[in-house]
Amino acid sequence: MKEKASGSIRLQKVLPVILVYGVMILLALVANFINRGFLSTGNLYSIMKQVSFLGIACIGQTLIILTGGIDLSLRYVILLSNVMAAQMINGLADRTWSTFGIIMAVCVLIGIVNGAGVHYLKIPAMVMTLASGTVCYGITMLYCKGAPGGHASPILSAIANDKILGIMNGVSIVWIILSAATIIMLKCTTFGRSIYAIGTNPEATRYAGINAARVLITVYVIAAIMAGITGFMFLGFTEKGYLSTAASYNMDSIAAVVIGGTSIMGGSGGYVGTIAGVGIMMVLNSLMTILNMAEAGKQVVEGFLIIILLVVVYGRRKKQ
Repeated sequence: MKEKASGSIRLQKVLPVILVYGVMILLALVANFINRGFLSTGNLYSIMKQVSFLGIACIGQTLIILTGGIDLSLRYVILLSNVMAAQMINGLADRTWSTFGIIMAVCVLIGIVNGAGVHYLKIPAMVMTLASGTVCYGITMLYCKGAPGGHASPILSAIANDKILGIMNGVSIVWIILSAATIIMLKCTTFGRSIYAIGTNPEATRYAGINAARVLITVYVIAAIMAGITGFMFLGFTEKGYLSTAASYNMDSIAAVVIGGTSIMGGSGGYVGTIAGVGIMMVLNSLMTILNMAEAGKQVVEGFLIIILLVVVYGRRKKQ
């Protein structure tokens, strides 16, 4: 009986993820039916490159949502990193990695501020990250004086756009490595279990001996670092800093995480589902581009489809 109950619980956890992957595959097949070249090797390579940026950013968003929070500073940290990197590197290869180190240090500081505000000052995560994001946006505008300058170095551009060892571009490789590390961390480490515990019952973590302050601050630092890496890699992809960089990433990342089966209330889900959520967001966008849909129309359709997917996923979970 115990084995049957355990198997049933395990199946209940896996089914929403299977459903999301099924939807992603179905959408890809529909896109290929409309445009026969959609699933070609060349197009899949291009999609993989584009999806990697959102995938990296969603690592941090997934962790924060698992703790019961939401990160609204993500887009602005990406933008700050992107614009700073462009002006600091300014095409010089020998500045690439020193600039990366500076950006990572800035992101760590942002993460510490966000995490400390959420834990010690008890500021709701949405409010805290919105405030810090607004500060980051203001700093970005002051730094570039409203007009981003500079450009990527040849090595950064090569990492973001060229195939490494003839296999795939550097951004995709970085995403795969970070994805594997995130999945293993959530499933196999004490830190990962602590993240779920905080999202499930923050008060109970005190009695379980979990250092909630350390866990939360670390989660927000990781999220800021992931945003910083995304902004840095974006520079290699576009070769210049733009104020429109990752403009929709706040909502796209939240949608991808929640569509992937992670509860918006925290405590359940994981990054395996988020990967499918990211894929769905990218295939949807590609499908609407194939149909020559206007940007306003894209937002309407995307919003409705997200609502439908959420109703299906959470409706099934509620029945279970």
